[in-house]
Amino acid sequence: MTRKENAIGKALQVIGAIIVIAYTFRAFSVIGDFGGGAGFDVFLQGLIIGMLLIGFGEVILLMQGLFNQREPFRPVEDTETTRRGTLAKTSEDTVSLETRNRIMEHYAKLDLIVDDIEATPYDGYMIVHHDGTRDIVDLNNWEVEILSDKALRNQPELRGLIE
Repeated sequence: MTRKENAIGKALQVIGAIIVIAYTFRAFSVIGDFGGGAGFDVFLQGLIIGMLLIGFGEVILLMQGLFNQREPFRPVEDTETTRRGTLAKTSEDTVSLETRNRIMEHYAKLDLIVDDIEATPYDGYMIVHHDGTRDIVDLNNWEVEILSDKALRNQPELRGLIE
């Protein structure tokens, strides 16, 4: 349920208040014709009926409040948080020949010469040394992706590997 308010509960409370007010005016008109006892009876009837409706509306609003407390919180999905949560530790400390070839081909397309490739403690990430600099490469997708400074700012575990 996405609404926090309940229109039925509010409507019952409003109708109850209208009944109390209407019966109060009716009681004043009855006092002139039939006396104070009859006017008090009419006022009391209106007060009882109106308060029952107001109370029933309040019960519905309280039940809506209890329901709202049980409704789960739905956070806004953040792709970087999801991606960061998928950093899995790995026990491999070597880079396979297939992975080396994929990285070398990618850097060759960028006209960069790779000096060395080293494994990281995180699954699917490698450190690539080239031209005196180090890049972290993400191999979790179909293609090789060199992580930008912005991506590394959101992942302090990976950023700590090249600092």
